[in-house]
Amino acid sequence: MPRASTLIARPALRRLPTRPSRLVQGLIQRVLPRLFRLQGLELRSGNAAQGLAKAFAAQQAGQSTLLIAFRHPSTRDPLVLADLFWNRIPAEAAALLQPLPRPVELRFLYDRGIPIWAGPVIGWLLQRCGGIAIHRGRLDRPALAQARATLVQGRHALVVAPEGATNNLSGEMAPLEPGVAQLAFWAADDLTKTNDRRELQLLPLGIRYSWRQQRWGALDQRLTALETHLGVEPSKKPAEDPISPRRDRLLRIGAHLMSALEQLERLNPPEGQSLTERIEAYRLHGLATAEAHFQLKAGGTLQERCRSIEQAAWDRIYREGLDQLPTLERGLADWEAQEADLQLSRMRLVEHFTSVSGHYVSDAPDFDRLAEMLLLVEEAIGWIESKPWPARPSLGPQRVELSLGDPLPVHTRLQDYRHNRRRAVQHLTQALDDELSSLISPA
Repeated sequence: MPRASTLIARPALRRLPTRPSRLVQGLIQRVLPRLFRLQGLELRSGNAAQGLAKAFAAQQAGQSTLLIAFRHPSTRDPLVLADLFWNRIPAEAAALLQPLPRPVELRFLYDRGIPIWAGPVIGWLLQRCGGIAIHRGRLDRPALAQARATLVQGRHALVVAPEGATNNLSGEMAPLEPGVAQLAFWAADDLTKTNDRRELQLLPLGIRYSWRQQRWGALDQRLTALETHLGVEPSKKPAEDPISPRRDRLLRIGAHLMSALEQLERLNPPEGQSLTERIEAYRLHGLATAEAHFQLKAGGTLQERCRSIEQAAWDRIYREGLDQLPTLERGLADWEAQEADLQLSRMRLVEHFTSVSGHYVSDAPDFDRLAEMLLLVEEAIGWIESKPWPARPSLGPQRVELSLGDPLPVHTRLQDYRHNRRRAVQHLTQALDDELSSLISPA
């Protein structure tokens, strides 16, 4: 496994309060269009800007409270959404001759772990932009209470990614977590109990990335670089179409990488087992090993198991009363932190392979899916080797398309929620999944 990056135990993670700053938000608002031009990122807001302009007009008029659930395929999403909310929606409202009476104000949930790996500057910015930090691996009552209060008060829209994390695939969605549906029911129930007539609107927002040009030559060069690096023999079969040979090359690269990981974990896959089955076996083995180390009971979805492992590792790395430990106990705490970080690395590697599959390209073969899978493999290799993979030559600039789905009713489901909460949450989560899935296909 990769060498542990945590060498000593650290003080417990403190809570990061929400500290919105109009000054910081204004600076980001002005910088984003210039940044996107430099990156060559083309934004198409589709029906999202107009639909959300009308939704925010109703919200600011005191007619509704907004819960916006967005697809989360990329780490670029927060910047894209910031531009949508702070630039495009006010401009669209003005174009409709219905200017918003006040600036768009947001609260959004973000993983407490982001400032750990992205750095304190990012954490500072997230706080100033209205972020609510939440520990995903445990029941974070203060964060959930703040999010619930935000919806009930209604002054700020609440923006949440129901997938919980990025999967780096525009054409396939990760399983949704039930938290968005639960928050919606909590807030709708609170509004009803106080005879508040405002309607809670749950709005699905789709985000899809694609490449503006199909640079097959660049993709071929990067496949060749991976083959050379891993010692994979290039195929000499004649190409019948532009997709199949490149998909086959990518699958051979993935199989070679998987063989190395199986050897590391002492796994012996049955002869003839498909790459997808081997990846699934590796995932389950990695999770089970980490769970055994932390004495966790396996259960839930893959994402839920990853979050439990992450929280168990954090509990051993970030400790209360660390400065009060005697020297010997402090040394043992450092050992335990190193071992926990090693298991966390095992879980991170599993996460890297969560989106890698043989079917993603085969189901809808095109340049974008090949490129996304290529980037996932490059990222995994770079992470294992503890250095960024040299992403050259460039695959070119991208575009991002935003689309707004139909609002999902919450108040009309309250009776079912009061009768059977678990079933009602499952049904609303499935309805949200269906609506977001419908927004994945390109227009």
